[in-house]
Amino acid sequence: MFRCRDRRPVRRALPALLAAGLTACAAPPAPPANPFVGTWATADNDTVTLRQDTVVENQPNGQSTPLDRSTCNGTFSFGYAVWRREALTGLLPRQPNLAQNLSELLVAPTYPVALLRCDQGDHTYVMLNDRELVAIYRDGDIGVVERLARR
Repeated sequence: MFRCRDRRPVRRALPALLAAGLTACAAPPAPPANPFVGTWATADNDTVTLRQDTVVENQPNGQSTPLDRSTCNGTFSFGYAVWRREALTGLLPRQPNLAQNLSELLVAPTYPVALLRCDQGDHTYVMLNDRELVAIYRDGDIGVVERLARR
């Protein structure tokens, strides 16, 4: 047989359960993690750290330089986008060998990219997968391509 006194623990716990449920519903969902954020290294162990709003160059001596308006002579922008393969392979028109290497490396139709404009140069970081990036560094029409791995 069920007695009224057996309901008291439930009656006392009910407000706490309701409050916890309402708090969970009211909390905004966490934003998705940015797959670019983190430290990336070249085969020579040179590293670069991508943050949500900038890039930090890490020197072998331990010094780090965040790229921003002050370090980029007032010309700075940084953001994320999705680019088509053709746009990425066309970044180095005066260096057909590098463009060909990019064509062989980039086989998907689109890629997420992180774009940095600093002074006269551009850095385009192309996400190949969750462990690998391709960095395309350009100063005018001259560029360098490097592969980086997540640290």
